[in-house]
Amino acid sequence: STDEYCRLGESTALECLRKFCSIIEVVYGQWYLRSPNSSYLYRLLHKTSHRGFP
Repeated sequence: STDEYCRLGESTALECLRKFCSIIEVVYGQWYLRSPNSSYLYRLLHKTSHRGFP
């Protein structure tokens, strides 16, 4: 599986994934992982209602 394709052990692969996710959160978290405000929610729900989403 992981070690056959990448020549990495499972624990090393998991550690790398955790570090990668942590860095992504630090770099992009403030913009992309913020809580939605009421205006954004209204716009999002209005846009998706045309597609049949409640």
